[in-house]
Amino acid sequence: MVLEAEHNPAGTVPLMEDLRTVLKARPAQVREVALGRGSDERYDTITEGLESSLNSLCGAGAFGDMFSKQSTHKIDATTPMAFDLSRISQAENDLRAATLMACWSAGFGTVTTSNMLADDGVMERQRFLVILDELWNTLAAGPGIVDQVNALTRLNREWGVGQIMASHTPSDLKAVKDEADRHKAQGIMDRCGIKILGGLARSEMPLLTQSVPLSNREQEQLAAWQDPPAWNRAGDDVMQYTNDDVFRRTDESFTDDELNAWLQDDDNAAWYNDDRSAQPPPGQGKFFIKVGSRAGIPFSMEFTPTERRSRVHDTEKKWHKAKRTAAEERGEL
Repeated sequence: MVLEAEHNPAGTVPLMEDLRTVLKARPAQVREVALGRGSDERYDTITEGLESSLNSLCGAGAFGDMFSKQSTHKIDATTPMAFDLSRISQAENDLRAATLMACWSAGFGTVTTSNMLADDGVMERQRFLVILDELWNTLAAGPGIVDQVNALTRLNREWGVGQIMASHTPSDLKAVKDEADRHKAQGIMDRCGIKILGGLARSEMPLLTQSVPLSNREQEQLAAWQDPPAWNRAGDDVMQYTNDDVFRRTDESFTDDELNAWLQDDDNAAWYNDDRSAQPPPGQGKFFIKVGSRAGIPFSMEFTPTERRSRVHDTEKKWHKAKRTAAEERGEL
């Protein structure tokens, strides 16, 4: 209320620093809520923990400036948007948890605002699709996240929100630290009406089949899709290697001229330039659609030419040799 009275007339958005300033000023409204009893000493003792937390969000703590400044982007509810947390290290658990909470608050605040405006006839009704990638990371981020995901799976129709949740294995639902939250997380898969399954280790099948009825053949197929790719792009049965291909005496070394001459042999060049990632694993892009206890519907997903050219889905870029463009080959770049 204090912040609203100060910032609403000016149309400004308060920062964490403003909240900390209000807390330290001890206004009457805050004293009453904090049960300060008219004592500055008692008030300071009660609010010390909150002030310490605010300090970490005001640019001086471990979170740096992430939460201490105005947002640089506004959410446009009429266009798709994504929160990208890829630049936050997996080791920074507290920072990822705080960022996820902020993203969820912003995202669902937009949904709530849109629904309220539509209820009052101010704008046309919108439907939203929420995609939770890396669900295991979301659930393990911190207390409160599981409840939000859990509520979404129960109330999505009332809110006009559909959701897609993506994770690696059923065991990810056990990544939640709190025991009570872990039980809530285990019910999330049960409430998913449609499940899309990719390659999965055999050890995951007992847990998976508690929520998804799978025939023995379906389980075998999912496990087979976990196999690694062939050793070379031509396939395991086509190219054979010998020790002579691999080893040379340690007192000798190739010069550049010798190496280039050796690479003139097509077999040598094929071995030297072989890129195992060019041969996709057997389960790449292959999935089952499971609806209830019905038989799974298998399908294969292909990248569009634009996706292939941009390599937007290539998570192994650092393992590949840099490919020269046609312009570079012509010496234009």
